[in-house]
Amino acid sequence: MKKIVILISVLFVPLLLIAQQPSTTIKVSARAVHIDDSPEFRAIVSLSNAYTSLPADMTTLDVLKSQYKKALEEKGISLSDLKENPNDFGYETMAYGKEGTLYEYRTKSIEKIKEFLQVKSLGMQVTSYVSIFTIDDKEAEKLSQQALASAKARALIIAKTMGKELGDIQEVEDLNNRWGEEVETHLYHDTPAAQYVYMLNVVFTVK
Repeated sequence: MKKIVILISVLFVPLLLIAQQPSTTIKVSARAVHIDDSPEFRAIVSLSNAYTSLPADMTTLDVLKSQYKKALEEKGISLSDLKENPNDFGYETMAYGKEGTLYEYRTKSIEKIKEFLQVKSLGMQVTSYVSIFTIDDKEAEKLSQQALASAKARALIIAKTMGKELGDIQEVEDLNNRWGEEVETHLYHDTPAAQYVYMLNVVFTVK
């Protein structure tokens, strides 16, 4: 009886060792690029005498506002198109210890935002300029398909190099958390406006 138990144990141990060995997988990062076709553009500017050495009576906030209003009108933009202190708090949050104010400008016209960003006036500084858009379910589905296709293409090459056959998807990690929410992307000279990069990590089994 002892011999039978020992024999069974000897046969069973290798099977346990094989079962405990981790299966080989391939993990790749994939991406798909979304460029929104109907974004809104937003820019925020500050007005303050914090950056000038001119006499204080020449750079009061009222004077700066008057000069800025004129500079806007020269570009065909009305000061009434801007919202002052759009987020309730104003220039005091910038901690420069000077009198000032903030203005927000929004438009869906790329030409208008370009014109706005070209406005120059004493005491004015552009603090931010972004594009704003929302990725809906249909767009998210398309991006997912593109990213998964890209991931599979890369994994196939790696599997071939390993002398293996690519298996099924074992795991997908979604690195995007903005569906249905407003996405803000900064405007840069070297990237398209309203560009968003959708990212996935995908794990494949191999045979």
